[in-house]
Parts: sequence; C-alpha cells; structure tokens
Amino acid sequence: MAVIYLTLEQAIETHRKTVEVSGGGTLEHLDLGKLESVLEHIQNDSYYPTFEEKLTHLFFSANKFHCFADGNKRIAITLCTQMLLFNGYLYWVVVES
Repeated sequence: MAVIYLTLEQAIETHRKTVEVSGGGTLEHLDLGKLESVLEHIQNDSYYPTFEEKLTHLFFSANKFHCFADGNKRIAITLCTQMLLFNGYLYWVVVES
C-alpha cells in the first residue's frame, strides 16, 4: 500500500486549525523550511522504511524543531493524527461536547 504524505500547505492549515480549536496562540511561522524538509525526508524509504518510523520522525521533528512560534507539541500530535487518518489507521474521532 502506498503511503499518503502531508504537504507543507496541509501542515500549515493543520497548524492554523489546531491553534484555533485548542484555545488559541499565535500562527507565526519560525522556520517552515525545517518542516518542509521533514515532510520530504520521511518519504525516503532508505531512512524510514516503515510507516511507524516515518510517523515517529514526523512527531519528533515537528515537536523538536519549533517550526512555529506556538503550538509545536500540539502540531506534532495533529500532524501525526492527520497522517494516520490519510492512511486509513483511524476510523473514528471522539468529539467532546
């Protein structure tokens, strides 16, 4: 099965929605080049041959590299969740009312 990857534009939109829904913060970008690099790098099967390794690197890098001024831990979680959704790993989402 071919892996469906996130684009930089999708990651930026995911950050915007995450900050908006989770209580606010700034939408300022600090270094989108690092994020773009990570999103491209996880597509290299020589470095990250399994889906789990790709997801792990995405989570670590989105959290550690501080590509955004705010919400880096939140974006790490939501980017990985979105990648899981794109690839059919999550079938339901719990919405708190």
